[in-house]
Amino acid sequence: MVRVFLAIDLPSSLKKELSKLKTEEQAFARLKWVEEENLHLTLFFFGNLPEKEVEKVVKVCEKRVKDFPRFELFLTEVSGFPKKGDFRVVFLGCEERSNTLERLVHELSKDFKKKGFKLEDRDFHPHITLFRLKELKDRSAYNEFVQELTKRAKFLKGKSFPVREVILFESKLSPTGPKYTPLKVFPLGGN
Repeated sequence: MVRVFLAIDLPSSLKKELSKLKTEEQAFARLKWVEEENLHLTLFFFGNLPEKEVEKVVKVCEKRVKDFPRFELFLTEVSGFPKKGDFRVVFLGCEERSNTLERLVHELSKDFKKKGFKLEDRDFHPHITLFRLKELKDRSAYNEFVQELTKRAKFLKGKSFPVREVILFESKLSPTGPKYTPLKVFPLGGN
């Protein structure tokens, strides 16, 4: 079994900028920040798959991804999931103005479902996870912290980065955090 996800990797310069948002341990909550090298934008999370299923994912991506042109992703602002209550996941939003990413995700989703994959049944919202809330000790201090983070991240709004490829990553879990290894790169290329 291989734990895999399909994602867009970020330029190392952007990863450095995003990691500057990270803060030291907080008394009001236990947060698990995403390590700089692991920052990415997930398209599909498959979980643990047998090798044969991973091959199906590869075949779908080889067939479909090349038909889509390269595009730019623009950073928006800090937000989180769930929308109601305390954010368990805090992220930096992204938008893509040519609709290419939305179409790519839609087409891949159809292809994966045809191959029998069970996918999360929710709308796709492109985002880069910054941290996960592990334990909440003081709700108002946490909410204040998220508001402050939103202000500190304002300088990123509107910045863009090019997307030239989609990558299938393996995720190996360990006590020190996950380690992501690219298994296969799928270049974008359509006009």
